[in-house]
Amino acid sequence: MAAMISGDAFAARDRVHIDTSLGYNVILSDQNTTLRGVSVSLDGGDPYGSIEPILPSQESLNKLATEYGYNLLHVYLEGDAAQNPDPVGINEELADILVARTAAANLYLMITIANNGENGAIHSMQKTLDFWSLYGAKYANETHVLFEAHNEPVAGQNHAWSDADWDKQVEMYNHIRSLAPDTMIFLGSFMSFNGASSAMYGADYIKAGTGDANIWENAAFAWHGYWDLPGIESTINPIQDAGTDYPGLLCTEFWPGDTENGYNAAFESHHMGWAQFQYLNAQDLDLDNIKSKIDNAGTVWKPDSPLANWPTAGDPAIPAMGTKLGIYSHIDGQFITHDGTNLQANAAAYGAGANDSFTIVDAGNGRVALQTDAGNYLSATGDGNPLTVTAATIGVNEMWEWLQLCPEQDVDAMTLRPWGGDGHLIGKVTRGKDAGKLSANADDASYDGIAELGFVTSATASAPAGCEAPLPPAAGPFYGAPMPVPTDPSQAHPFNSSAPGNVIYASDFDHGGEGVAYHDIDDENWGGAYRWDVGVDIEASNGFTNVGWIDPGEWLNYTIDVQAAGDYVLTMSVASAQNDGQFHIEMDGVDVTGPVITPNTGAWNSYQDMQVTVSLNAGVQEFRMVSAGGFNLISFDLQPGTVTPPTEGTESSVNNITMTSSSGNGGRVTAYATVTVVDDQGTPLEGITVSGDWSGLSNSSASAITNSSGQVSFSSSTVRNPSGTFTFTVTDITGGLPYNAASNTETSDSLSF
Repeated sequence: MAAMISGDAFAARDRVHIDTSLGYNVILSDQNTTLRGVSVSLDGGDPYGSIEPILPSQESLNKLATEYGYNLLHVYLEGDAAQNPDPVGINEELADILVARTAAANLYLMITIANNGENGAIHSMQKTLDFWSLYGAKYANETHVLFEAHNEPVAGQNHAWSDADWDKQVEMYNHIRSLAPDTMIFLGSFMSFNGASSAMYGADYIKAGTGDANIWENAAFAWHGYWDLPGIESTINPIQDAGTDYPGLLCTEFWPGDTENGYNAAFESHHMGWAQFQYLNAQDLDLDNIKSKIDNAGTVWKPDSPLANWPTAGDPAIPAMGTKLGIYSHIDGQFITHDGTNLQANAAAYGAGANDSFTIVDAGNGRVALQTDAGNYLSATGDGNPLTVTAATIGVNEMWEWLQLCPEQDVDAMTLRPWGGDGHLIGKVTRGKDAGKLSANADDASYDGIAELGFVTSATASAPAGCEAPLPPAAGPFYGAPMPVPTDPSQAHPFNSSAPGNVIYASDFDHGGEGVAYHDIDDENWGGAYRWDVGVDIEASNGFTNVGWIDPGEWLNYTIDVQAAGDYVLTMSVASAQNDGQFHIEMDGVDVTGPVITPNTGAWNSYQDMQVTVSLNAGVQEFRMVSAGGFNLISFDLQPGTVTPPTEGTESSVNNITMTSSSGNGGRVTAYATVTVVDDQGTPLEGITVSGDWSGLSNSSASAITNSSGQVSFSSSTVRNPSGTFTFTVTDITGGLPYNAASNTETSDSLSF
C-alpha cells in the first residue's frame, strides 16, 4: 500500500465552505471564490482502456492556477463498470502523488469513482463502498480534497431517480461521512440536470434518510450539464429560491462546446462552480482550447492566484478606497451618469460632478461598493431590472466584484459583477420603458463585449483606453524562419522545444490567413486547439496536435529551406476510418507526388506512417499539401533517400485478435472480435475472407472481408447479464496468399464476465 500523504506537509488550501448570505447555499473556497477547473481521467476512460492514466506534471498543475485562473482539479480516479477489472486501490499511488501535487499548486482536488462509459448506474455498490473505505479514510484530513460519491449513478433526467436510487445516496453518504467527518461530500452527480422538483425531493429524502438536519452545511449536489441551458436554469432557480434547506450546486461535467453557448457564464451568474470536461489525458494543449472558448464567450472571473492575469487579474489594481471616479462604457462610447435612481451611458465627458461620480467603498470579502455623492449605493436588483442608486446602506445587492480586464495591457479596463441581485455583469435594458438604462444582464466582457468598462479619476473628455485584441502574426513561416530540410524526428525541433520531434507538424502551417497560408471551407477551427486565429481544424492529440476534418480542395502551405537538391523520402503520419483518403504535394506550385492514397487505419485517431519519394530543388520554397479529403494528418518528415519497395509476402496469418464489448440497457452485453491479417512481411492484407466461430456465451459462425488495414470485426449475439466467457476462434483465411495457421500470433481470444 502506498504511503499516506500528510496534510501538514504541503501548503494546501483550507476547506471549502457553504456561504448563506444570498439566502441560498453557495459553495466557496477559502478565498470566498467559487470553484472552477478541469478534469483528469485515471479510471481508464470511456470505454475502459481508451485513456492511459497520465498524471499532470507539477508544472502543468501550477499553470492551472497561475496561467489559467483555475482552483480545482476534478479526477475520475478509478472505475466502477462491468468492463473494468481493476481492483480498488489500483491507482492509490497515483492518487497520493496527485494529492501532493495539487496541494503544492494551491488547487482543490475532487475525486470520484467513474463509470467507464457505462453511465447511469452504480454497477457495484460494494466496490464503491470499498473505494471510499480506502480513499475516504486516507484523505479525510487533507483539507484541499473533496469527495464526489459516484459519477452519474442514474441515467437520464432528474425524474428518473427512484427511492432506491436515493437510498444508495444515503448509504454512500453515511459511509463516507463516518470516515471523513469534515470533508465536503458531493452527492447526486445527475446526468442531465433537468427537473427541480425531483432534485429537491431527493434532497429532502437524503436529509431524512441520514437523520442529519444540517447535512447541507457540508454536503452539496454535483450535476452534469447535458441538457439545454434554459432547462438547466429552470432547475437551478427553484433550488436556489427555496433557500438554505437545499444543497449548494456544482457542475462537474458538461460538453466543452457549450462554453461558447454561454454555459460557464450562466454558472458564474448563479455564483456556482464548474469543472470543464476537458484535459482528461493531461494534455496541456486542451487548456488553451478551453481558454480560447472562454475568451470567445467573454466569460470572466477573478483567479485565486495573485500571479494570474487571465481571465482577469488575480491581484487587481483597484483604486484606493475613497477614490472618486467616473465609469466609461466602451460598447456605448459614453461615460455613465445617474438621475438619482437609474443609470445610463450617455455622457461624452466625465465632469466629476454629483450625477456622474462614484466613490469606491470597501464592502468586505474582497468586494467593493460604489457610492454616489448623495451617499447612496449602486444596487443590482435582479436580472433584467435597471440598476439603482437609492440604497442607503450596503447589503448583498450593493456588493460588487471588481474584475480587472487585460492587465497585461496596462489600461484602466474592468467590469463589475454583483454579489446579490443575480450575478450577471453590467449591460443595459434594450427594450420597453426602461430601454437604455443600465442593468446587471450581460455576460460578455471580451475585447468588444457589452460588459467592458473603463474608469478615470479626474474630469476629462477623453475616453480611457480599453482592451485591444491581439494583432494577427505577419504573413510568413510559422516560426519566423523557413523549416530546414532534411528534418530528423530523432533530433530536437529547431524552433519548438515542446514539439515531440524535428518534423514539419501539420498544424505549423504558415501565417497569413485564408487564401495565403491555407484554404479551408469555413472560418472555424473545429478542433479548437493550438491556433485560434485560423479556420483550419486542429486537435490536441498524440502528445501534440493534428489537423482534422480535412475536406476536398483544402490546402496548407509550409515555407521550407531545402539544404541540398535531390531525392527525399517524404513520410506522412496519417489516420483515416475510410478507404478513399487522398492528397498530393506541390513545391512552388508544381505537383511532385501525384495522387497519394491514404490507408484506412481503422480510426480517425489511429495514426500510421506512409512514404513516397519526392525530388526537391535546393533553397527556400513553398511546400503545399493539397487535400482530396478523407484523412487526418499529424506531420511530414523529409529525409534524403528513396522509398524501398516492400518485399512481396508469400503467406497469410493472423497477427492479432482484439476483444472488446459494449453494454446496453437491462444488462445486455455484446462482445466484439477484431482480427488483423498480415503477410509474412507484416504487411496488412486487404480483401481477405476471415471465417471464425463464437463459443462460450455465444455460439455462431461468421465470415467477413478485411479492410485496407487488414482488419475485420465480428460481433457476438447479445447476452443479458452475462456470467462466463465470450470466445472467438479463427477457423480459416481464404481469398489471397496461402493461409499458414502455424504462423498465427494467436488463433483464439476470449473476454470474461
